[in-house]
Amino acid sequence: MQEFKSMEHSFYLFDRGEPRLRRIREAITEADKRNLLEWQFQFRYDYLEESIFCGDRYYAMIIFPEMLSLYEKYEILREDVRTSHDMLICFKWIVEAAPEFPQISRAEIDSYFRLFKKMLLEQGKSLSIYYMKHCLFYMKVDTAIAAADFYRFLEEPLDDISDGRALYYDQQAMYYLSIGQEEKALEAAKLIFAGKLRSNALPQATYHDFIRYYLEREQYPHAVHYAFLTERRVACDPYYLDIIGTLLTLYSLTKIPDGVRLFSIHYELYLTSKNPLMKMLFAIGAYHLFRALDEEKHLILLEQLKVARDVSLFKNRPEVVAEHFYQEADSAVQKFDNRNGTDYYARMLHLLDDKF
Repeated sequence: MQEFKSMEHSFYLFDRGEPRLRRIREAITEADKRNLLEWQFQFRYDYLEESIFCGDRYYAMIIFPEMLSLYEKYEILREDVRTSHDMLICFKWIVEAAPEFPQISRAEIDSYFRLFKKMLLEQGKSLSIYYMKHCLFYMKVDTAIAAADFYRFLEEPLDDISDGRALYYDQQAMYYLSIGQEEKALEAAKLIFAGKLRSNALPQATYHDFIRYYLEREQYPHAVHYAFLTERRVACDPYYLDIIGTLLTLYSLTKIPDGVRLFSIHYELYLTSKNPLMKMLFAIGAYHLFRALDEEKHLILLEQLKVARDVSLFKNRPEVVAEHFYQEADSAVQKFDNRNGTDYYARMLHLLDDKF
C-alpha cells in the first residue's frame, strides 16, 4: 500500500534514536490495527534495525520476540524469500546484541544461537556468520569454544547473510589479538587499515581492538596512535560508548586533559543509554579517569561539564567521584561475569589498580 510505503520513507525525516523509534512504533500500531501482516513484520524490522544501529539495543531485544512470533505463526512469511532473508539478518544482529544484557541468561543466549543455526541450515546458508558471532561471544566466556568456532568460521564461505569481507578480516584481527598473535592480527587488518575494506563500524572497531591490546600490555604509545585515528570517528555516537570508555582509560594514563574533554561531552550519552554493556564500559573508563585527576584538573573538568543532571556529583573531590563510578561499574561487572562464569570484566575494571 502506498500509504505505508510513504510512512516508511518518513522515518528518515526524524532524528536517529528515540525520535525515529517513536515514529516507527506509531507505524507498527497502525499496521497492527489494520492487521496488515506484511507491514506488521516490515515495520518491526525497521524498528529493530534502528535500535541496533543507534546504539540502544534495548529496544531491539523487546521487538525481536514479536517479529519471531509473527514469523513462526504465519507460513506466508516463512515462504517469502525476502522476509526469510530479513529474519536471518535480524537474528544475526540479535545473537550479537543479546550478550550485552546481563539479564539474558547463558541458556537463553545459547538457545538463540541454536535457532539461528537451524534457520541458516534450513535456508541453505553458510554457517560463517553463525561461527563468527558465536566466537565473538565465547571469546569472553570460554576460549576453547571460541577457538573451535574461529577455525570453523575460516572454513565456511561468505554469503549474503555474512557481514562481508571487511568484518571477516576484522573478526580475524580481533581473535588473533585475543590470543596474543599480534603479527597475524596486523596482517588480517592490513586491508582495513589501508582503506580498501570498510563497513559502518570499520576501521574504528578494528582500531579499538588494537587500542585494548596495547593498553593491556602497557604499550601506551602504540595505543595512543590508534586512539588518535579512532576518536573523531566515534565521538558523540552512543553506538561507540564502549570505545569512549576505553579511550578514557587510556587517557587517564597518557592524556588527562583529552580524557576530561571526552568525558564532559559524552557523559549525557552515558546517562541516557539503555545498553548495560555500553554503560558499564564507559563507567570503567570514568572510574580510571577520576582516579587519575588531581584537584587542579578536576576544576578544569567542572568548567567544561555542561550537563543538566548530576552536576552536584562532580563538586565532590575526584576520589569521591571515582568511587561513584567504581560502584556503578562494579555492580554491572558482577552481573556480566556471573552470567558468563568468568572474571573477564573484573580484570578490565581493575586493570590500572597498580597505577594510582
